[in-house]
Amino acid sequence: MAAKHASVKLSTDLLNVARREAETFNRSLGAQVEHWARIGRLAETAPGIGAAEVQRLLDGTFRVEDLPPTTRAAFWEHMRDAFMSPDDEAQAYYAQLASREGAVGRDDQGRLVRRDADGQVRPVSG
Repeated sequence: MAAKHASVKLSTDLLNVARREAETFNRSLGAQVEHWARIGRLAETAPGIGAAEVQRLLDGTFRVEDLPPTTRAAFWEHMRDAFMSPDDEAQAYYAQLASREGAVGRDDQGRLVRRDADGQVRPVSG
């Protein structure tokens, strides 16, 4: 049986940024790094995204608006499809996140709600 978890070495700088982001989004450090990895994988597999665009993604200079119109449309379609039809692994991941204390989302009526420590889902006031 394959292991469900593995250890990897990551730079302290990356981990410090991931910790801050994880706290903001109420994720564990591992969940934050996994989230970033999923987004990176999604971007790398998007149509019209080559090594140059991935490098620009990494250095923060990539702009979808700079892609040629047909490539831009294919990119957004790819991203939409990935988010609107997540695979089983992504669905399980998001379900696990939604079950955590502090998780925020929409209920069946579209209202913004937050999961409390007792597991109850309550409307977000404000």
